[in-house]
Amino acid sequence: MEVISIAVRTQIPPHARRIAGIALPAIGEAYLQNLLGVIDMLFVSRLGLVAIDAVGVTNVYAMTYNGVFIAVSAALSVFLSRAVGANDTRRGKSAIWHGTLLAFLLGAILSALSILLSTPLLHLMGAHGVLRATAMPYFTIVLGVSPLIAVFTAQSASFRAIGRTKTPLYVGFEMNAIHVVLDYVLIFGIGGFHGLGLLGAGMAMVVARLYAMVRLWMKSRLVEALRLSTADIHVSPPIALAMTRFAVPAALERLSMRLGQVIYFGLIVRMGVDVYATHNIAGTITSFASTIGGGFATAATATIGQAIGSGGNESDVRTYRRWSYIESALAMTGMTILLWLASPFIGLIYTHSPRVLHLLFIILGIDIISQPFLAAVLVDTSAIQAGGNSKFPMMTTMIGIWGVRTLGVYVFAWRLGLGLPAVWACIAADNALRSGLFLWYRRTKPWVRKLTG
Repeated sequence: MEVISIAVRTQIPPHARRIAGIALPAIGEAYLQNLLGVIDMLFVSRLGLVAIDAVGVTNVYAMTYNGVFIAVSAALSVFLSRAVGANDTRRGKSAIWHGTLLAFLLGAILSALSILLSTPLLHLMGAHGVLRATAMPYFTIVLGVSPLIAVFTAQSASFRAIGRTKTPLYVGFEMNAIHVVLDYVLIFGIGGFHGLGLLGAGMAMVVARLYAMVRLWMKSRLVEALRLSTADIHVSPPIALAMTRFAVPAALERLSMRLGQVIYFGLIVRMGVDVYATHNIAGTITSFASTIGGGFATAATATIGQAIGSGGNESDVRTYRRWSYIESALAMTGMTILLWLASPFIGLIYTHSPRVLHLLFIILGIDIISQPFLAAVLVDTSAIQAGGNSKFPMMTTMIGIWGVRTLGVYVFAWRLGLGLPAVWACIAADNALRSGLFLWYRRTKPWVRKLTG
């Protein structure tokens, strides 16, 4: 068996092995992150469809904020991975400090806006009356601690950029164990404590996130490349400016996509409670496939950034991108097919409504077609950013999310009344368009750009 294992490893190209070695723990960590929402949705589903929708409207904004935090962390990852490739520890620690500071400040701003504008933000999603009242406690507590989530995201990005993806994975296991226990106790109660319902779910989420942030900081103190001293904690205007210039388009790219989702999610809410519940359940299930793409996108950032920093040629860069895509597309498509086949049984975990289960089967079937395109979008966004260009992914996302996805949902799903299948068809069309634009860029534009600062 050992001989066979060695033979298999020798037949796999080294670039592919390195990509998988970084991506697999990152995927595991992301699964554990997503599991927080899955557990919330599972427990909350026992409170009824309105509670599911309350979590759903909150998660739209939570996903929006997380997307922005990930974008800011992308700047950290790109600058840090290049510093690692060049063996420049001082510059790497400066990237960690400035990236974490940017993330925290952005998280504080979004937290304040979420609390002050909670009612109009919920109204924008179509949450009025009972749904707004039900969602409010969960909404304010989950989004109110955005700075903690922003810092944790930056910390995780630092570990991944240097190739230590297992550490966030282990912390993720600990975080989920704490979350499951607290979620059950705080939602439903135990003994003489009768539970807090949806508010308890929010509190459990906050405590689990806080624990993970502190734990990851403690882990970083044991890694020389990540351990910050007092001398490292100072603002360098050139680096701060360079990272901000890179982060702003990346953040706008994420924000544009999420804001588009806010708009068309609002339309889905107006299609009915069961339709929106189906969309939320499908989004939760399909996250198991899209998370795979995120893991390979992380591997693309780390390997391409380090290759550029170490003076590697463009052939290495393109090879890392190619294997990131191949492995991602195959894994994402395979996972989605499995989820589609199992959806009649998985759906029963959330609801026994025949209409919801039927819709779920249809839209997961549509999502299979979207996976190769989505894999290209995820990997190419990270690869082109690692090459030093954060503006082109921003422009591509704006074109796709507003010109195809949001407009398409309004016209076909809402105005023409084609419903939820049309929503997911528009999502697939958006991914196809953006993957084509990225293909054009890779074949016609210079890949590697210099980062100033």
